[in-house]
Amino acid sequence: MKKTIKGVYASIQVGHSLSDSFANYPKVFSNVFINVIAVGESSGTLVENLENIAEELRKEKELASKIKGALLYPIIVLTATFILGVALSFIVLPQITPLFEGLKIKLPITTRALIWFSKLIQNYGSYLLAGIIGFIALAAWLVKQKFSKPVTHWFMLQMPIVKGLVRNSNLARFSHTLGMLIKSGVNIDEVLDITKATVGNYYFQKALKNVSCRVGKGVRLAEGLEEFPDLFPKLLTRMIRVGEESGKFEDTLFYLTNLYETEVDTSTKSLSTALEPILLRWSRLSRQIIFILFGLFLILFLVSKNHKMY
Repeated sequence: MKKTIKGVYASIQVGHSLSDSFANYPKVFSNVFINVIAVGESSGTLVENLENIAEELRKEKELASKIKGALLYPIIVLTATFILGVALSFIVLPQITPLFEGLKIKLPITTRALIWFSKLIQNYGSYLLAGIIGFIALAAWLVKQKFSKPVTHWFMLQMPIVKGLVRNSNLARFSHTLGMLIKSGVNIDEVLDITKATVGNYYFQKALKNVSCRVGKGVRLAEGLEEFPDLFPKLLTRMIRVGEESGKFEDTLFYLTNLYETEVDTSTKSLSTALEPILLRWSRLSRQIIFILFGLFLILFLVSKNHKMY
């Protein structure tokens, strides 16, 4: 950041505007940031626009923190479960399967499956582990690629628990960015193009691109949004229509921002509530498996030790 600010300062010293100087660092300063600065410079409201940007960044940070906080606990539990499964498969199972094989009785199908899985791990364990790690790395890479977004983003909009969180977070970003840019004096056509980049979901971006084209031809924003009822609910479109007709467009958008941020809070709590029983039961089952396998491992160790003594 220090290096970036030095570069901005040097650019201003040779006569470039503040917004053009910021535009030289697109990885640091977003399109929203640069456009709001440009409007502030041309209209003489730079101080007010900087305050608007600060508020926008604070809201964005809060929203991202809420979403990450809701997903942190499930990720930790699932990661710990995966590590536990790998440890049991590669360390414990190969030690206890000889005990079962030494029994001269017909074993239950679950035990036979356990022995088969243990032999599979012994013979092909390194390949399986490499395959699992490679699959996870490939899946993480695919999710980040542009060509996979139509599939992954559609899936996220259809999942029963996650879809409310994804939809409400995108609506909150849309409402707040739109209101902030209009309040800063940005033209409505530019506002929609800039807002399109702030929403994270592919289908919201595609819809806003279509709406931007229609608004450029003279259609009202509410009418354009009504063409996508699956993404923009009636409450939002009707309130935007009222805001456009009453001259309180900015206030309406900020009200919608607070509304959908509250919905995000509710969605995150619902997600945690829905996942908690599953994760608790899974963690209990994992502990029971650990105790059982540890007990069998201890028995096997004591038996082998006594056998050596005699």
